[in-house]
Amino acid sequence: MMPYQNSCDYIVVDSHNHIHFNEYNGDRLDVIHRAASRCVQAMVLVGIDREDSKSALSVAMQHKGLYVSIGIHPQNAGLYETEDVLSLAALSRDTKVVAVGETGFDLYRTPETLDLQKELFKAHVELARDLNLPLVIHTRSADAILLDMLDALDAWELGGVIHCFSGDMKMAEHVIKKGFMISIPGVITFKNAQVLRDVAMNIPEESLLVETDAPYLAPMPYRGKRNEPSYVVKTLEAVSQIREVSITHMANVTTDNFCRLFLKGRELEVIE
Repeated sequence: MMPYQNSCDYIVVDSHNHIHFNEYNGDRLDVIHRAASRCVQAMVLVGIDREDSKSALSVAMQHKGLYVSIGIHPQNAGLYETEDVLSLAALSRDTKVVAVGETGFDLYRTPETLDLQKELFKAHVELARDLNLPLVIHTRSADAILLDMLDALDAWELGGVIHCFSGDMKMAEHVIKKGFMISIPGVITFKNAQVLRDVAMNIPEESLLVETDAPYLAPMPYRGKRNEPSYVVKTLEAVSQIREVSITHMANVTTDNFCRLFLKGRELEVIE
């Protein structure tokens, strides 16, 4: 493959994806270059278990512009214990690691492990506090429990993002007031996503991120296909249209938010 030629006049960041998954083993480099050629020049690879977090870091270390969040997904509660979460601290020595998670609660697919999910979440908060890193949070059918746990653990001060946001405006206003960001997925392009569109239109721009959640939830017109980071531009376009601003403005906003949350003053690397 010839090196891509960057003709972008703005930078888009994908705040949450899983391009280290097996779904990309055959064409990962093509996916990364395709994203960069379409202005997506930085992204966070998110870990869902111990080995997956290591894999994410391994991929990120091969490319500029790729960062990592280390964690164990709540659906994996029961397969891993508190010690497994805390052991991830060894990965944090690399500056590519910018967040802790994906953590949180899932009562849609795994309600039977709620008590175990709580223990894992506590461990993630402890890890984030020790490492001075923000949280990347998953919540599905569990918003009330998540908010209660963040209160009980005094974890709001860590900062973070509710990834793949699916809540309503009341939920969005609450977490934003507490200092967290909202990440908008490709779902916003679906016909039945009016609640999410209302959130994207009304929240403060300084609280807004966009993501793919690749390989899942590809935006229109790719719905039903494997998602990939280049498609996050479609999500950004939708948010820009809803907010009636240019895509360049929205790209600058979400990039600034990404840097403020994850890099804390460090210069943003871009894919080469």
